[in-house]
Amino acid sequence: MSAAKMESKKASKEANDAANDPARALAYVLRGNKGPEARSARLEDSRVDYFRGKDLYRALKARPEIIDEYAPKLTGVPTPTAPTEKDRAKQITAMGQELLKRGYFVKCDRVYKTARPGRTKRVKFPKFLHQVPRAAQTFTEDGEGFYSWTYDQPMSWTFVIISFLVAFMVILMCLFPLSPIWFKKLILYFCLAILGLFFVVGVVRVFVFAVVWIVFGRHFWVLPNITSDEIPIDEVFSPMWAFDDLDAGGNVVGKIPALNRLAAAGSAAAMLAALYAIAPEKGSAIKSINRAHGSILDLFDLYDTPKGLAGAAANATAAGSETDAAGGAPAGNQTETAAAGGEAATAAGAADGRDIDPLEDDVAPPAPPPPYGGPEDGGAADAETKAEL
Repeated sequence: MSAAKMESKKASKEANDAANDPARALAYVLRGNKGPEARSARLEDSRVDYFRGKDLYRALKARPEIIDEYAPKLTGVPTPTAPTEKDRAKQITAMGQELLKRGYFVKCDRVYKTARPGRTKRVKFPKFLHQVPRAAQTFTEDGEGFYSWTYDQPMSWTFVIISFLVAFMVILMCLFPLSPIWFKKLILYFCLAILGLFFVVGVVRVFVFAVVWIVFGRHFWVLPNITSDEIPIDEVFSPMWAFDDLDAGGNVVGKIPALNRLAAAGSAAAMLAALYAIAPEKGSAIKSINRAHGSILDLFDLYDTPKGLAGAAANATAAGSETDAAGGAPAGNQTETAAAGGEAATAAGAADGRDIDPLEDDVAPPAPPPPYGGPEDGGAADAETKAEL
């Protein structure tokens, strides 16, 4: 089926839905660009898209044609000739209540009720929600509250392309063991660099906090939201630093006396001095790091020389050594071989009654001649003898 036919079929289906179910058609419109701003959050054990009631009011007030088209179909009450702000608010409330009753979205509330560290106000779009009880499932006139979509838009071409790209990335990840050694090392060192960066940031945060706390008694954090799981990734570095010992009125709370802070600092310094005293030497630590690095490379098979080739070379070397040992003595052991030969010759001469000096011959005795195999041209000689006879 071609793309044009699919698009026409989709348009006709949406038209039928709009004629048969105006609430579904309205939900389709609001889930698009004409609806309220939607964000992603975790609702209990699932990931959902949600919006604020205030944003729905603003979106519909900015597009009164949507109200005029769908409000009479949903509520059965025609739109006044000259609607006022109060009339529009009633129509929007009735439309939202009808969508809520038909199950196109549900009302939710934020999980964390207090402001995150470094701020006195709560975030506009929380990352964690929970569904309110059934008795509180109403679309309020003031627009307060969060509403999670249960209606999903039809699949678009963008979603199809992204799905294929995700599947392709999964295939590439499965082919990672077949990648070259340099690429594997690049990934390994990149991951180690990220872990090292996290470690350095953590050490700097703790050091700065300790210094400010000892001197001023305040709770000062660099990147206070870097460990928070309630905010999106684009707000991790905002603010860069902040005090988290302030209440809603901006007053400092929980300040510890200077004497107690100095005692805690002295205890921490004594503990660090003891750890430094029992720490291994610098050379030993470097050797341990090198051994750990080699263990990591061996574990992930990231050596430049493949293990199979290295093992074959080792086996070839061992076989060559065994051949040398079986065929003849090495050059370094010729003296010992000559000495053994001399002793054997002396023993043989003594048995025959001869006086043989083993030092007269500095070389090994010649090899025995090969066994007699008959004349070289034995076949031709036999033929001539038979001819004469």
